[in-house]
Amino acid sequence: MILRICDNGREQIVPASPELVEGVFAPEAPIADGTEITLAEGERWLTALVVGAPGTPAEFLLSGAIGETATVSGQAGRDDALIRFREFLSGRAVPRAGS
Repeated sequence: MILRICDNGREQIVPASPELVEGVFAPEAPIADGTEITLAEGERWLTALVVGAPGTPAEFLLSGAIGETATVSGQAGRDDALIRFREFLSGRAVPRAGS
């Protein structure tokens, strides 16, 4: 599984780990507006795009899919985004619809 972070034209792609995901979504971690954070494995992917003010319930726009089937879409705060990314990384859950 890979973790891709695209921030202000800079792209970083690294092997995903729980520690990296926790660090990206940590309460004190600065995340610039427009940053795209993606976990991907095969045809499964989950993306959080920063679209709102830090700390708000609409800080991120989440989207995800398995192949061509969209499975999640909606706004989320940092805590909810972290929960979804943890679940996806652990393999316990696929992206789920709704927010």
